[in-house]
Amino acid sequence: MKKRIATFVLSAVLCLSLFAFAACETTPVDPPVDKDPDSITVNINKNVHGELEIMVPGGNKNETSMIECLIESVDEDVITFKTLFPNVDVNISYISVDNYANEVAQNQLAGTLGDIVWNNSPAFYDMIDSGTYLNLKPFFAASEKAETLPAYLNGDGEPQAFDYSEDFYTEFFDMATASEKCYVAPRSCDTVVTFINTEILNAAKVDMSKVVNGWSWTDFMEVCAKVRDYMDKNGKQNDYVIDANLTSWLSVCYPMLVSYGGDVLNQSGEIIIDSEATRTCLNMIKEMVDKRYINDSTVATTGSFDDGHSAMLFQSASVSLYADRLALKNKMDLVSFPLIKDNDSPKIGAGVAGYSINAKSEQQDLAWAFLSFMLSEYGQQRMALNGLNLASIRKDLSDPAIANWGQKYSSLNLAAYTFGSEYKLATNFFERTIYSAKAGMERAVKQLFTDASNGQKNTDLNAIINTAVRDIRDAMIEY
Repeated sequence: MKKRIATFVLSAVLCLSLFAFAACETTPVDPPVDKDPDSITVNINKNVHGELEIMVPGGNKNETSMIECLIESVDEDVITFKTLFPNVDVNISYISVDNYANEVAQNQLAGTLGDIVWNNSPAFYDMIDSGTYLNLKPFFAASEKAETLPAYLNGDGEPQAFDYSEDFYTEFFDMATASEKCYVAPRSCDTVVTFINTEILNAAKVDMSKVVNGWSWTDFMEVCAKVRDYMDKNGKQNDYVIDANLTSWLSVCYPMLVSYGGDVLNQSGEIIIDSEATRTCLNMIKEMVDKRYINDSTVATTGSFDDGHSAMLFQSASVSLYADRLALKNKMDLVSFPLIKDNDSPKIGAGVAGYSINAKSEQQDLAWAFLSFMLSEYGQQRMALNGLNLASIRKDLSDPAIANWGQKYSSLNLAAYTFGSEYKLATNFFERTIYSAKAGMERAVKQLFTDASNGQKNTDLNAIINTAVRDIRDAMIEY
């Protein structure tokens, strides 16, 4: 791992290189050559000396605790990476999620990018042209050739064989794959669910028999109407029924668009977002704004689901982030994302968050050893006890009644996370055009849904769709 350098000269270079940072998303470089599986050392000597730096999202204590528990522990009975490789020092540093692509580009240019870096879908598309991360498939192949891996442990802490297709839900690895190259090792299966405030729903006299996994969008809208009526009659006119995350998160708005029969690009990469299906979808958003189920995008809300004011939330985060909040304790549950059945093609947003290997790391084999520990049964069980209360990426840990990720919250409907595998959809339209278009296209689609949530702009859907088409076309221009 390269040592960090803080000098006046480097600072000056970085200041003069701001344009280069911005260009990293759109300026292709020669991609790193995929490693030959036979050149990868997976059976690393336990006495090896080395250093690893792992970059996790800044300010995310939950993510930090998941990684820290894998590195070392004060409990001598717990196996950690330090136990397996006592002469390897692993350090944690932080990276901004809000400005992820630019910050990765800055660190990459400065030579300060960690050996292992947090990543997610669809953010990984931003880094393909810049050759930032390694394709992990050769590491999978090399691991399968070995009898066992030293850090890939079963639940009893014993080394076991690595079998990619048998051990994992590979469809989630596919969500971090482009041009048949996998760039992210998922640390969990991330699926959009509906978090609910049971106290508010019960007070609104909602028929809870309809709020079950597999419920429809029609059921959902009926619940919204009941809650809105309850709020208006009980001095909660400024509260909103749901934090829908429609304007800031493609994992919600894109599957909704596809559910109605729309899309951004067709399989040939042609722009097809100007369609009746898109208008139907945006009219639904407009209806939710008009009926005050969601807030107008120009209006600041006075409360949220987090603080107990909204009845529902579309989110994919660990249940622990909400179940233990003071405002939600003992009055929170979850259910699957409501299925939009109008076009007989309902979709549920899904994706991955996990970790990538820096293509310029000098400790790539050691980095893979850490990721194999994270992916192992033992590693997943340890992370689940330290904040990873999401469905495991492993098939042998899918049942929340048995696996650690569900133990503390067994009274909640954790099956919402695993419901409807046939409906899961990642934000995959970026694969149909040049990767450098990703950032601009993402902004355009988010702006489309922001405008659809704007009470002044959504009176002219043709105008906001035309703007989206223009912005998507501009993003796809190859410089």
